[in-house]
Amino acid sequence: MGRPKKDKPTHSSGMYVYKATIGHDFNGSPIRKAFYSKTSKEDAKAKANQYIIDKEVSERTGEQSVSKEESFEHWSKIVLKNLKGTIKDSSYNLTYKNSIEKHLIPYFGKRKLTDIKQIDIQNYFNKKSKDLTIESLKKHKMALNRIFDYAVINDLCIKNPVTMIKITSVKKAKEKQTYTKEQCILVLDYSKTHRFGVGINLMLEYGISRSELLGLMWNDIDEENKLMYINRGVTDVQNANTRKMEIIIGEPKNDFRKRIIPIKDDTIKLLNSNKNDSKFIICNSKNRVCSPRTWSRRHYDVFMKDMHEHYIKQDIDVPMLNPHELRHTRATIWVNDGENLFAVADILGHSDLKMLRKRYAHADTESVRKLLKLD
Repeated sequence: MGRPKKDKPTHSSGMYVYKATIGHDFNGSPIRKAFYSKTSKEDAKAKANQYIIDKEVSERTGEQSVSKEESFEHWSKIVLKNLKGTIKDSSYNLTYKNSIEKHLIPYFGKRKLTDIKQIDIQNYFNKKSKDLTIESLKKHKMALNRIFDYAVINDLCIKNPVTMIKITSVKKAKEKQTYTKEQCILVLDYSKTHRFGVGINLMLEYGISRSELLGLMWNDIDEENKLMYINRGVTDVQNANTRKMEIIIGEPKNDFRKRIIPIKDDTIKLLNSNKNDSKFIICNSKNRVCSPRTWSRRHYDVFMKDMHEHYIKQDIDVPMLNPHELRHTRATIWVNDGENLFAVADILGHSDLKMLRKRYAHADTESVRKLLKLD
C-alpha cells in the first residue's frame, strides 16, 4: 500500500496552517490562534498543542511561556495601531509613527522579538549616532521601550532589552540664531508699521511661541490691568486615521505654559490699532483660527522678507530668523540684561531655571562679569 498523499499548503504564503482554540475571553467566547509550519499540517498542529501545554504550565507555575514567532515588524505595527487615539496625534506622528516606520522597522525588520538582545539595541543607537541628533534618538528609544514593554506584557518576550542603553550623537542640532539687542529694537520698530507686524511684535517682545500667538483671543487681553493671558495653543497635526492635516486648538502642553504676562502700554495701543472682526487676534482671511504652517508662509515669511529688504536699503543687515528664534532672542536678551531669572522663566512658561538655561539663554562673558560685579 502506497504512502498517503501529502496535503498541499493551505496558506497563501506556501505554509501549512492549523487553527486551535487556546482559551476563552471574559464573555466565554473562544480565542483562536493560527499556527504555521513549512513542513506539514501535522507539524503546525504539534506547535499548537505545545503552545497550549506551555501556556497551561505557565499559568500553574508562574513561569513565563514565550512565543518565538512574532517578528519586530509585525508587532511594532500592532503597537502603532493600538496607540492611535490613546495619545495626542502630534506625539503619535512625531515620536512613534515616524521613528518606527522610517527607522526601526527598516533596521530590525523581520527579526524575531526574542532574538533582539540589549547589544543589538545598543548597536542600533551606535550606528544612528552618526546621522541623527540626540533628540531624535531619544524618540527612537521611547518607541522601542513601548514596543518591548507591550511585548513583555503580552508574553511575547521575557524581558525588555531596552535597558542600560547609552545614547550619544556626534551630529549637533542646528544652532539657533538670535538678534542682538540693537537688531531686536530695529525689528520691533518695523513691526509697528507692517501689516503683519502685530504677531512678530508679540513674539519678540514677550517670548511667546507661534502656537501660543495663534491661540490668543481678544478676551485674553486685560487692558485695564495690562495683562495678557496664555490659555491655549494652535498646532497643525496629521490625523492618525485620515492622514489629513488638521488645525488643533488645545490646552498648553503643561501647567507652566498656561501663564499671565504683564504687557506694555505700547502693546495695548498696537493691538487696538489692529482690531479685527475675529475672536482671534491673529486670524485667516475668513476671520477663523489660522493654521501655523499657513501663517508662517503667508504672514511671517512675508514680514521677514520685507523687513530685511527695508533695512538693507539703509545698509543695515538684519537677518531673517525663524519664529522660534524670536523666543530664543527674547530669553537671551533678558538673561544678558541681568533680569531676574525666576521672572524670566515664569514669563516664558518654564518649570525651572535649568530648562531656561539649556534651551534658550546663552549669557555672554561680559554679562556674567557685570552680574557678579567682577569689573
